[in-house]
Amino acid sequence: MADPVLTDNPNEERYELRIDGELIGTADYSVNGDIVSITRVYTRPTHRGQGLAAVLTEYAVDSIAEDGRTVAPVCSYAAVWFDHHPERAALRAG
Repeated sequence: MADPVLTDNPNEERYELRIDGELIGTADYSVNGDIVSITRVYTRPTHRGQGLAAVLTEYAVDSIAEDGRTVAPVCSYAAVWFDHHPERAALRAG
């Protein structure tokens, strides 16, 4: 399997993960000032169990932090991701 390519698609309000050009996963978001809510993390069923949702979520959180914003993990997957990464707690919105 090729390495995943991660991008932000602001027109669709989502981060995208592609492998060999194929869209495999998305992290939908909405922006409200300095807070970006991750509303859904999705990985195609054929690619689940490979850690790709975690890679995508980490990319999204890092991108949001680089913009000086914090993350509101509305999606349950994103919330659990933060629970497993206490070192990123400062990036979680109040």
